[in-house]
Amino acid sequence: MNQSETRLIEEGWAALVERLGLVNASRFVMLLDRRTGDARQHLQSLWGTRPSLVRRSQSQSSVVNQSDS
Repeated sequence: MNQSETRLIEEGWAALVERLGLVNASRFVMLLDRRTGDARQHLQSLWGTRPSLVRRSQSQSSVVNQSDS
């Protein structure tokens, strides 16, 4: 992958997270990538070294989803 493609992926991920939030952006990528199964690796590289942020966002989303019911 060249630098231009890497930058596009990073900008696209940032736009998804800004618009959908971290949890739903992650879900979106997972849905697109069901056929290959590589989404988890891609998401881990996008999340970097901050998995606690991901867990915190997921738990906050669960609270929001429960209150919507």
